[in-house]
Amino acid sequence: MRSCVFCGKELEKGEVCMCPQSVERRAKKNHTEENNARANTSQSAGSNFKAEQAERTTYKTGYTAPQGKFKRAWNRHKARQKSRESINPGGFFRELLSFVKAFIKSPIDKIINPPNIGKASMLTIAAIQGAVTWLSLYFVYTGINRSVFSILGSVLGFAGIQGYSSIIKLLICIVFGAVSGVTLFFIYTGIFYFINKFVLKNDVKYWDFAVRLSLTGIPLTVLGLIGVLCSFFSLTTLAILILCGLISLVVLTYEALRTEWINKSPGTVMYSMMAGFFVFLTVICYLIRIS
Repeated sequence: MRSCVFCGKELEKGEVCMCPQSVERRAKKNHTEENNARANTSQSAGSNFKAEQAERTTYKTGYTAPQGKFKRAWNRHKARQKSRESINPGGFFRELLSFVKAFIKSPIDKIINPPNIGKASMLTIAAIQGAVTWLSLYFVYTGINRSVFSILGSVLGFAGIQGYSSIIKLLICIVFGAVSGVTLFFIYTGIFYFINKFVLKNDVKYWDFAVRLSLTGIPLTVLGLIGVLCSFFSLTTLAILILCGLISLVVLTYEALRTEWINKSPGTVMYSMMAGFFVFLTVICYLIRIS
């Protein structure tokens, strides 16, 4: 099986990789081929130019020689690492922040053509989303005093044991939210992956399928952060922003599934999404009842 030399993704027969480096390389190759075609019609070009250009633009897929399983895995790991460093050499969190900014500017485009993000990025996004969501729900449910002076007073000890107790509860809520966010990520993506594999009969690896779905909660997270800041003044604004974030989650989920199931009718995609959300919400409700 062939593998992309840039991101290491294994490719089926006839499949091309959509990572940014591969797309850029193919674009350069097509541009060079057009230049070669023009050179063929020009008498002044000569055969040396064509040979030099052809040699310079030859695309080598790699992995042509027989290799062991460990060697292929190591090559894929190095290719992914090199790809991430070439995209953004500033580190993991800076790369993740840069991607989130780009996603906010054009969410639909990023859902349709997602970048080459790894498992760590997906789980980090899920953990942050869970922490922000639980913190928002905690503020709405408890109506705790969140004024700047109250928080400063708790930190400085003016509110005594009760103030420190509130801060500890907030920290516990954030940690629990991060853990639950990762858990819900696996439930959410797992349900749609089950539909994809066993109902619609599409043979796609789990982590490749989960890439688009892992991005659908970014607007909800951003709106939740804005809502937490706005909750210093109005809990109603926080609740409205959470609802808007949930709507965006549904819309982006549809776009992600529509792209994954491009060979299916829009009606099939919609009803499959509804079935997935029904199962997902049913699981959530039972988990709430058990807890």
